[in-house]
Amino acid sequence: MQRLFKLKKVLKASPMNSYVEFFRTGHTALKSRPLTSQEIEILEKNGNRCEDWSQISVDPAFTPNRISGSSFAGKVFLPAFYGTLLMPGDVAAPTGIYSSTIHDSVIENSLIHHVSLMSNIWVLQGAVVQNVGSLVANGKSHYQIAAEIAVGNETGGRPVRIFPDITPELVKLQLFSKVDAETNRAFVQQMESWRNEVLLPYGIVGKSAIIANTNIVRNSWIGEHVRIDGASKIRNSVVLGSLENPTYIYDGVILENSCVQEGAKLHSTALIKDSVLMKRTKIGNKAIVNSSIICPCVHIDEAEVTHSFVGPLTQMHHHSLLIAALWPEGHGNLGYGANVGSNHTSRMPDQEVMPAFGMFFGLGVNIKFPANFSESPCSVIATGVTTAPQRLKFPFSLILPGNPQIHTVRSHLNELRPGWCYGKNAYSIARNAYKYALRGKGCVAPEESQILNDKNATLVLDALRRLRISAVKEIYTEEDIPGLGSNYLKESARQNAETIYRSFLERFVVSKIIAAAEQDRSLFLLAPIDSRKNFPGELFKEILKEIALPNSFEDLLKLYRGIEKQWTESVLHGTDKDFVRGRKIFDDYDDSHPVDVAFIEWEKSRFEEVLRRSTVLLKELKGDSQKQEIQS
Repeated sequence: MQRLFKLKKVLKASPMNSYVEFFRTGHTALKSRPLTSQEIEILEKNGNRCEDWSQISVDPAFTPNRISGSSFAGKVFLPAFYGTLLMPGDVAAPTGIYSSTIHDSVIENSLIHHVSLMSNIWVLQGAVVQNVGSLVANGKSHYQIAAEIAVGNETGGRPVRIFPDITPELVKLQLFSKVDAETNRAFVQQMESWRNEVLLPYGIVGKSAIIANTNIVRNSWIGEHVRIDGASKIRNSVVLGSLENPTYIYDGVILENSCVQEGAKLHSTALIKDSVLMKRTKIGNKAIVNSSIICPCVHIDEAEVTHSFVGPLTQMHHHSLLIAALWPEGHGNLGYGANVGSNHTSRMPDQEVMPAFGMFFGLGVNIKFPANFSESPCSVIATGVTTAPQRLKFPFSLILPGNPQIHTVRSHLNELRPGWCYGKNAYSIARNAYKYALRGKGCVAPEESQILNDKNATLVLDALRRLRISAVKEIYTEEDIPGLGSNYLKESARQNAETIYRSFLERFVVSKIIAAAEQDRSLFLLAPIDSRKNFPGELFKEILKEIALPNSFEDLLKLYRGIEKQWTESVLHGTDKDFVRGRKIFDDYDDSHPVDVAFIEWEKSRFEEVLRRSTVLLKELKGDSQKQEIQS
């Protein structure tokens, strides 16, 4: 029922509904009249042609002066043209119809210029259609509503029903929440019912939309404030936009059987087929997206994505490959030449990969399927590593190439350093948080980008406990410590990981208690360890078995400051080694490698906010103590 309720809520909010409502109530009630003989005479004098002018109806205030060199056929409605609109290049031109062929269409006050064929199209107020080959609808488009996309393995084991406004949550509910057949049928029927409601007898060019210098637009819904300039082909697709988040499609893009949401930008011969691109996605520079669902604020350049569900704020550049990936949490990155696509095993393409939140695939890596990294958030696979099929369960890990000199482990195993990315690469984690805050603002909820969350704490706690061993060895494998996957672990790395994981859990717990105290000052009266009663579930209680908290709230505040100060110092000094090395190699390294001042200021501001919050609490705490002393 939750799935069905959320679907109905999203469908009800769709901007497509307003078009349908206007068409049924306002548009059909438009006053119109036939052309007068004098108007027909002027139209023909201006080079216009029509076999049957009686099929043309016009607004009562229509005048024929802004129509020239055009042909009309079938039933066409023409408005009272007035004013000017901006064509691409910011060239103002009067509204009207010029050098175009119009068939069975409804035209509102807009600019139509050099269109070889417009058939069965509703052009709304303020739109510009200029230098277009064919803009045609034949009544067969269902706007991809209830169409099916197979993400994950290419044999179709994980089908997802889509529609233009689909959200990441509705995709995840279909992929990861099992329901009975009856509930699933009701879900699909709700989509199909809505599809029947929004089907219109026309293709759409929305209010203030622009379609220019484009060869083919067929059976498509082009929403308001969409800018299309120089696309190669748009077929059987829905493109939504808004005044706040216009959508741009330009320079050779091919878009087929797809849904594009507000604020997207498609450019530079990108090819998108059978896919959903959610809000503020950017696809360009010969990128290929096929049979995939791309979440908000994802950037894909010079890369290929096939049969994948890619979570928000993921970056792919420089000829990387992602196939059959289920990556719901996103926030990751693929470097040049990363090959995350080995689902073909000389048999069927029925294998898949599950990357984790914030995962980074380095230059030229090869990821063999099947692989499940979903329990290893913010992990890095180093340059050139080839990973064997595995399930890895250690957060913040670094995977390095194996050492062939170690003869006690199998040659295909890589080296694992659990916790390394949190303990030794704070700069990267903090800078990613900074980028997520900027790129996802207003589109991706801030809590989706936080690493200090319950899920990560649960994974870290589990990993910490699995690192406990009964017998110390120099090298450990999956047989010794479950969750190592196809990797080995050195004893020194195991000890470091225990320390790092405990520091993560300490920071998590202390931050949670401080945030809770800001909402409920009664926590001042409790010993910090007793505050676990204010947190539901077993997570807090279990973490407090692994770490020690101070006895007083005042000491907890001091600990909080110390933890965050240490984190900020690690962040600010995270590139020191790079500068030392760079100066040895390039004489002008400092001049040509400036510090990211904006990020540094952002991190400093974050720590200053920590100090401000803790100071406020400390003053209140001391004030309460003084009151109690006076009263006693």
